[in-house]
Amino acid sequence: MLVLLSAGSNAQGQLGNSTLEDSHSFQTCSFVGLPPHTLPSGTKHVVGFAAGANHTLILLETENRDKTLWGVGDGRKGQLGLKYKKDTRDGRLPLLFRRIELSLEDAGLGGYFYKSIAATWETSYAVLSCTGKSDVVISFGSDDFGDLGIGGLKGKQPAKDFHVISFGHISPSEDVSVLSLSSGQRHVIAQLQFGSTLLLVGWGTSRHGQLGRPHDTPFSTLPQVISVGPGPNDQDQTVCALGIHHSVLLQGCSQLLGLGSDRKSQLQVLNALSAQSQVIQQIDCTWNGTYIVIDGEDKWKVHSSGNNSHSQLGWTTAGGSHMGTVEFPDQQVSNTSVAIACGSEHVLALIKPSLDSQLQGAQVWGWGWNEHGNLGLGNTEDVPTPVKLWPRDADVVDIHSVWAGSGTSWILAEVAGH
Repeated sequence: MLVLLSAGSNAQGQLGNSTLEDSHSFQTCSFVGLPPHTLPSGTKHVVGFAAGANHTLILLETENRDKTLWGVGDGRKGQLGLKYKKDTRDGRLPLLFRRIELSLEDAGLGGYFYKSIAATWETSYAVLSCTGKSDVVISFGSDDFGDLGIGGLKGKQPAKDFHVISFGHISPSEDVSVLSLSSGQRHVIAQLQFGSTLLLVGWGTSRHGQLGRPHDTPFSTLPQVISVGPGPNDQDQTVCALGIHHSVLLQGCSQLLGLGSDRKSQLQVLNALSAQSQVIQQIDCTWNGTYIVIDGEDKWKVHSSGNNSHSQLGWTTAGGSHMGTVEFPDQQVSNTSVAIACGSEHVLALIKPSLDSQLQGAQVWGWGWNEHGNLGLGNTEDVPTPVKLWPRDADVVDIHSVWAGSGTSWILAEVAGH
């Protein structure tokens, strides 16, 4: 059966394990109204994950492809919906995942389903789709830095369950498809398709140029077209990864572009790899670091640069170097595949074996900041180079996915039935 595991920071119950204590080892998450330690009946996969400062959202897909949105943690700013906020205030809910109930039908969005989710510090987002209609992006929660993307809340407005983000000032076309929605701590980048035209748009904090260029104001309260110069153009799909003050864009499988601050050398790895002809498998960002997975014939490599104050780069800095290669043991790299997940200042790597690999079954490795026990090792010591985190016992059949949040780590695993 499938189980969702979590470890790390838990001050607002964002781990979904019924406590408010940090978890220094991986514990099974539970859901309101369901038997302890189980996912909702019929769950086939977790198709979306989003974590803010102290709240967590997951998008579940059932065997018949229905999608449901669940959340846990801090909902005081409305980042988990108004019903969750009221129920939490009244103290009627245990610290478990619960179904997020948004008034979609009241807003004329009946028949729409959840396509994807994202989150900034205290704000949540969902992309909604409906056959034959344009995609819709909704936001709910804090608007401290224009996070809601609606032009800024003016005065004392009545509380709303969620807001619909408009792109009408960008394109008059009503036919909008949201190809991706990526979030950092306080800014968001979406790739939109208007007919045959693709555009990158962003909102939120922009002082450092993380939305393409420095702005006269420290943040953008409405989505704005991102000016990327000679980089990705309006006819190519782009993968985005966001930190606090920087954004990384990948066009195709080889063209990299960095936007925003390089004060902590978070863009140095892009500059080094852009001059090389290598196939890029994945990009991701911690708050002030950048990680790039390079695909090889039988070996992959993870390159990183940026802030290393908590050993989050995965290699030992020496001689003033600003970038390097994460130091995995050789037997964990040959004839395997990898997918990384960056949290605030720690990184997880899901390594899966091929037929010729020495690795026996999928494994989760991790490194970096561990103050809240977010690496699940049973302690709070930072980890300078990758160590094996999971599995820890023979009951694990397979590991499907990993995610990382603000001092939190998450594993979707298949375990032997009980």
